[in-house]
Amino acid sequence: MHRFLLVFVSFVVISGVSCKQDSEPVRQGDIRVISLSPGISNTVIESGFEQFLVGRSPFCYEASDALPVVGDLRNIDYERLLKLAPTHVFVQETTSGLDEHLSKLSSMHNFELRAWPLNRLSEIALLQGDITEMFGSERKRFEIEFEINEPKCASVLVMTQGSSGSAGLCFGTETYIDDILKKMGIQNVLEQPGWISLSLEDIGRLQPEAILVVSDSEIFEGSLANVGTLGIRVIPFRHRHVLVPSSSIVDVASELHNILSKP
Repeated sequence: MHRFLLVFVSFVVISGVSCKQDSEPVRQGDIRVISLSPGISNTVIESGFEQFLVGRSPFCYEASDALPVVGDLRNIDYERLLKLAPTHVFVQETTSGLDEHLSKLSSMHNFELRAWPLNRLSEIALLQGDITEMFGSERKRFEIEFEINEPKCASVLVMTQGSSGSAGLCFGTETYIDDILKKMGIQNVLEQPGWISLSLEDIGRLQPEAILVVSDSEIFEGSLANVGTLGIRVIPFRHRHVLVPSSSIVDVASELHNILSKP
């Protein structure tokens, strides 16, 4: 749950943002990347370019612990960032836009500042395409395709694991989980965009056939029992990448398809 809270921000942007003055092209041996987003870091690593990472956020759990922590979107150690002499700094786009001081440093110190939205499957695919084109020999985009199987349930509510007796955040429309459900022919009963906090009474009124509780760590029986009081089937789903929007969402989608579709 800790990883989830910092990476999910609601916005609509259709392409990555780049801030960089004209300069000599960067040779591959000189690439030094700082990523302040877990989803971007995971995609860089998954795409085979982990060797270029020189700095990370404290939430980039897939990156090496030996990499210096530079900060996150809310708190950036600018001095440490500049000491690492990056050629590229990657951030996740938010509704508030790019950090103004970071943008100024990009121009002053001649590093490329890039930002991507990571709400939807299409946006994650765009990120992977940009990363592989930037550092590799060809642009690659992932595709999620399923065998056409009858779903085990026609409608679901997808939520994170709650704590202290409360329900977790629910995935609405315009999220990558909603995109996956649509590909499987399953209705998301929450028709509001983004990530929504609902009471148990709200969840009961939506009347899903099943409640899918997703987590990147152990799912506790207390969390399942809490929503189980509604008398609705509860399906636990644990995957290390389910709460971080990255190219690894392909594996998440495959496993979701396995548990939500009839053989």
